[in-house]
Amino acid sequence: MPEYISGKLKPENFGFVGPVNSPPIDPPPYYFRGVEALNFVYETDSEAAAAILPEGLMLPEKTATAVVTFNLFHFSTVGCYGEAIFGINCFWENEPVVYYDTILVDNEVGLITGREPYGFSKLFANIQFERENNLISAYAERPTGKRLITGVVRPRDVHEPTPSIPAVTLKVIPSPEEGAPPEVCELVMVRTEKSEVIGSDGRVEVFTGPGNITFDSNSVLNPFFKLPIQKMVRSSWGKYNYTLPYGKVIKRYEPKTSAVCDPNGVPQPRE
Repeated sequence: MPEYISGKLKPENFGFVGPVNSPPIDPPPYYFRGVEALNFVYETDSEAAAAILPEGLMLPEKTATAVVTFNLFHFSTVGCYGEAIFGINCFWENEPVVYYDTILVDNEVGLITGREPYGFSKLFANIQFERENNLISAYAERPTGKRLITGVVRPRDVHEPTPSIPAVTLKVIPSPEEGAPPEVCELVMVRTEKSEVIGSDGRVEVFTGPGNITFDSNSVLNPFFKLPIQKMVRSSWGKYNYTLPYGKVIKRYEPKTSAVCDPNGVPQPRE
């Protein structure tokens, strides 16, 4: 009989995420300082938004609003990176929240930090910020060279502080077993703590002004373009500090066998 030696790494010594013997991050909270953000809010079709909104979240019947945010993290305790966020303003038990459908990011630790603990659906992309004259713009490409979205704003008016709205994600972790439903299928709420950076004149460094976003090319691999831009509500640029604390599971779904994408990229139930 061969001789064996048992593994000695015990669960109490597992790191927060894998690889557990050398985790890239530790447990929350995570701190972000001097975040530069371009934020765009626009009216869209409620039926189109409802089609990608998980059950349990609610929309106004007539006009929904979507939000696209470009963040440039100059410093955080999980790295320096850029991201493009695609969200839908909605309600959970009559409380305003933002459901984040997709987040594009250009840093692996930023991806891990959002995706594994909280369920933020993050994917790699090329995110760029640019300045020209009095205009600030940002764009996202996926893959590099295929521009999906561009946002541009001309900052003009000081934007007074607004309360932080909780984020909601759909966290899905599949099973490794054939035909088995997901092992985790739940809505997670994260109450991000946000504050505007204050300038030397005592006013917030957040400005609104004329601006807009454009979906530069359709991609079935990033279906947010299906939410038509009917009317711009607000375009802004600003600097913020964030703290990302622990989240809370607000709804657990009965797991079902995962759908499979058809040629148009639309998940369809398996037969």
